[in-house]
Amino acid sequence: MDMGSGSNSTTVVKKCPMIMVFHGGHCERILWTTWVASTVSEFAWSCVAWFAICFLYEALKFLREYLIIKTARREQERMAAEHSGDSSTPLAEINNKTYFERILSSTHILQTALNGIQVIVSYLIMLVFMNFNYWLCLSCILGLSIGYFCFGWLRLGSNNNCCN
Repeated sequence: MDMGSGSNSTTVVKKCPMIMVFHGGHCERILWTTWVASTVSEFAWSCVAWFAICFLYEALKFLREYLIIKTARREQERMAAEHSGDSSTPLAEINNKTYFERILSSTHILQTALNGIQVIVSYLIMLVFMNFNYWLCLSCILGLSIGYFCFGWLRLGSNNNCCN
C-alpha cells in the first residue's frame, strides 16, 4: 500500500488555468475545486446555473421586502384595533413589545436567516464575477437584470431606496 504518493488512480483532475484578466474561454474553475467546466456544454450549463442563481437572488430581495411590508401592515392594523377598540384605555396601558420580544420574534428570525442567505449568495455572485470570464459575467448581469425586471417594479411604492 503506497500511502506516500497521495494520488488516487480513479480520480480524474480537470485542469483549467486561473486567468486574472477579462477573457472568453470555456475552461473555468468556478468557486470550488470540484466545479470545473472543461467542456463547452459544462460551461454553458454553468452559465445557465449562475443566471438562475442571480435571478433567484433578486426574487429573494423582493421576498424580504415583501415580508417587511406585510409585517409592518399587520402591526399597523393591530395598533389601530387596539386604539379604536376601547377609548377608555390610556395609551400607557397598551402592551408594546419589548426589545427582546421583537428580536426573538419569528418574523425577525426569519428575516435574519433570509438576510444571511442573501449576503452569502451576493458574495458568491461577486466571486463568480471575479473569474473575469465574459460569459459568466454576462450570465450574472442578465440574471440580476431580468430578475430586477420581474420583481423590481413591485418595489416602486416603497420608500426604502437604500442598498437595493
